[in-house]
Amino acid sequence: MKLSSSSSTEGKGILARNTLVNVMGRGIPLLFAVIAIPFVIDGLGTERFGVLTIVWIVIGYFGLFDMGLGRATTKFVADEEARGGEQLSPIIITSILLLIAFGVVGGMLITIATPYLVEDLLNIPQGLTGETQKAFYILSASIPLVLGSVGARGVLEAQQRFTLVNAVKIPASTINYVGPLLVLPFSNQLHHVVLLLALGRAVSFVIYLYYSWQGQEYISPSEYPFVRWAKELLSFGAWLTISNFISPIMVYMDRFILGAILTMSAVAYYTTPYEMVTRLGIISSGFMGVMFPAFSVYSLKDDEKLVALHQKSIRYLFLAMVPIVTFLILTAEPLLYYWLGSEFAENSTLVLQILAAGVLINSIAMVPSTAIQAVGRPDIRAKLHMVELPIYLALIWFLARSIGVVGVAVAWVLRVAIDGAMLLYFCNRLIPFMRHSRKVLFRQLLGYVILFGLLLTGYYFIVDRIFLLAFGGMSAVLSFFLLWSYTLREEERNRIMNLYHELKEHVLSR
Repeated sequence: MKLSSSSSTEGKGILARNTLVNVMGRGIPLLFAVIAIPFVIDGLGTERFGVLTIVWIVIGYFGLFDMGLGRATTKFVADEEARGGEQLSPIIITSILLLIAFGVVGGMLITIATPYLVEDLLNIPQGLTGETQKAFYILSASIPLVLGSVGARGVLEAQQRFTLVNAVKIPASTINYVGPLLVLPFSNQLHHVVLLLALGRAVSFVIYLYYSWQGQEYISPSEYPFVRWAKELLSFGAWLTISNFISPIMVYMDRFILGAILTMSAVAYYTTPYEMVTRLGIISSGFMGVMFPAFSVYSLKDDEKLVALHQKSIRYLFLAMVPIVTFLILTAEPLLYYWLGSEFAENSTLVLQILAAGVLINSIAMVPSTAIQAVGRPDIRAKLHMVELPIYLALIWFLARSIGVVGVAVAWVLRVAIDGAMLLYFCNRLIPFMRHSRKVLFRQLLGYVILFGLLLTGYYFIVDRIFLLAFGGMSAVLSFFLLWSYTLREEERNRIMNLYHELKEHVLSR
């Protein structure tokens, strides 16, 4: 299945369907996590569950620190398919072998570090050290499979086979949370739980590998240019690795600074709304994960289509994000009050409102960021991150000392706004015809600011929390229909409605 053919059928709604599938692939495991985690804690106990969360973090971060080869694979496979696919097999082989090799090195490092981690660094109770060590050894053996899956999945994403990708990803991610519940009737030992998780990763790797290689011809290792493709993949991926290294620092350092300057209560007042509102990122990340291979192909073949898809992506993200952000900003106080009580409502309402606005900006900024990577310039985002990091940390420190928790939220929004503006600037420089896209974005932002200003007039006159929730809901619906009517084009509305009717018929036919 070629991306070129997939891209050409965009009018039939392939990108729209893939976006929906991709967002579900990120959202469904989170729902299972919310349901399963209380039972997992009850069955394993707090100490064992704490160790299990570290296992989850290690699996997640090794998937992130893949030397950028996951996204590099998607780009190079998409580009090669657009050219005809003669070098497709060497790219796939090189990528997966490199990732497995990095996984072996990572697994060996975990194996070597396990005694120190368990006995010295982590405060593991004496009775759990044995099973924790076994769990970490099993985890280390699974790391090559985790990274190998990243490469094979990147091939499928390049081919727009997101239904298959998520048919594997959803159960593979869900097993992290449901797996312990399957083990608990027989054992509460950590290494038994981690063994099941590792088996799940092995199965998903085999499936990804099978389908990513489907239709490819076998090539003898002596017959393909391994060194050439290794250099190109690693060159592209190196800049992504820098971004992947800096991003978690910018994500988590704010709470460390808050804890150092203020109190741990202040950390809670900031972190809780932050974790709540940034989960909306699954919408933009799921959407742009689908757009990336399409952007990559159009960057080779048709700049005008690339610009058109860039503009369309902005319109779709506005439609998806603006109603949710509007609702969160207008109903932040009652939501926090009914969810966490009056103390959080008093201290976190403004934080939630500011962060919600930042999430909208950050979601839209993913469009030029993805386009820049697709045209082969991942270095721009990495260089921006390197410049932003010290400035951002200094800004957090200054604003936290000056205005407390709200200051940290302001610092985050300022960073994502400046980052988004710079990405849009470089996108305009790199891609012909992109200046018009900037004008479209500014018009949409201006329209939303005017609309939201009018809604705020009503917001300040409402005191009752129930009425405020109702007002927020009606405002979200109003913003959706205004965007639907005046931002989307007729063919885009028709495409969404066709997708809706297809899904409706599919559900009713079951």
